[in-house]
Amino acid sequence: GGMYETLRPELITATEEQRRLMEINPTSVVSTEMFFQTAFPYLEVRLGVRDKIWKPTIAHYFARLLHDNTGKLTRVYTQNIDAVGLPDDKIVSVHGTISKVACESCGQSMDFTKI
Repeated sequence: GGMYETLRPELITATEEQRRLMEINPTSVVSTEMFFQTAFPYLEVRLGVRDKIWKPTIAHYFARLLHDNTGKLTRVYTQNIDAVGLPDDKIVSVHGTISKVACESCGQSMDFTKI
């Protein structure tokens, strides 16, 4: 669901080969291999998250309702819960998150909204 389900490779700045890979496996847009070839596809997806182009799924909304309306949400373990509005202490991002950034050289973190 979410971002990868609505990804349209034909609209992303990429080579034909990269678009073909994204059609087969939409998560390839955030792969290290593609990033080192060209950063454009990765950065365009990240800007979509920052600008809230990608919409949360019904499961994301359920987690938020559970937290907001009942206070019973202890934790959400997820691979993709970006931009859902839950407090950071409630989210365990299994493979990291694309809503937070850090320099790959020095590790310095930065608020993604300031990029």
